[in-house]
Amino acid sequence: MSSELSTPKGLRDLIDVEEEADDELQKIADEKGVILLAFIGSYVPRRYDPVRSRSATIDIVDEFGTEEVLTEIVKRTEGFEKRDVYFLVNSLGGGLSSSFKTARSIRDTFDHITVFVPHIAASGGTLLALTGNKIIMGTMSQLSPVDPQVQYKDQNHTVSVNSLFRAKEKLDKIFSKKSEKELPYTDRLMAESLDPVIYEEFFGITSEGRVYLSTILKKSGYDEATVAKIVDDLTLTLPTHEVVIDLELAKQIGISVAPYSTCPDVWAKMREWFAKYVSAETDKHFIRYCIPKTKKP
Repeated sequence: MSSELSTPKGLRDLIDVEEEADDELQKIADEKGVILLAFIGSYVPRRYDPVRSRSATIDIVDEFGTEEVLTEIVKRTEGFEKRDVYFLVNSLGGGLSSSFKTARSIRDTFDHITVFVPHIAASGGTLLALTGNKIIMGTMSQLSPVDPQVQYKDQNHTVSVNSLFRAKEKLDKIFSKKSEKELPYTDRLMAESLDPVIYEEFFGITSEGRVYLSTILKKSGYDEATVAKIVDDLTLTLPTHEVVIDLELAKQIGISVAPYSTCPDVWAKMREWFAKYVSAETDKHFIRYCIPKTKKP
């Protein structure tokens, strides 16, 4: 990248942001008059030693990386009538606040966003994908719910905050029909184990996620009724965090999606771009971009 980047060296050493040198990607950018942006999480974790490793997760490093690339894009597209972008997303997610800040900054930078999900945009990655006015999906493409995940008991296992809400809902139904003395010991024990402070904390986390989702969806052009349905489905309705949201389910939820067959040539190149980085050993997301050489409306 250029030596004139705005990020101080100490931060620049943390991120992995580069302008992509690929003639075919440059051709797409020039012919379509769009910026190309990729946010790619590898499936191969970085191994620090025989017992420690870390996978790419959306965190503060990606906040700085996104700020870096967007600053560079804005500087070099000054005078463009519009900033439209083809945005490739592959990520297993990460921190809720970092995912939101990254998504919001991308959504606020571009006029029209077409998102390409060649494989998985899960959790916080789904939040990034929802910046799109349209999401292009293929046979193996997957979005996921955006229900926050929290550490549980041994700290090596995470659960959805919805698990607590569903447990309470189940107990409410049981207690509405029977007195405490009539309940089996297991139900009484479960009721006694519910911590009201934890419940309120989890409720707050879910509310935070709903606000973030609603904000991104409104910025992406969804109407109020559709926003409400998508937010409910992605944070509360779907059964597990791992449920696969494919093209058809995404349509049912109300997400603006289209099959890859609507742009097969661009889709094929996006898959190649994704494949270039997905097997690299790393603990951070690759952020890559390509800018049209000429100004186009």
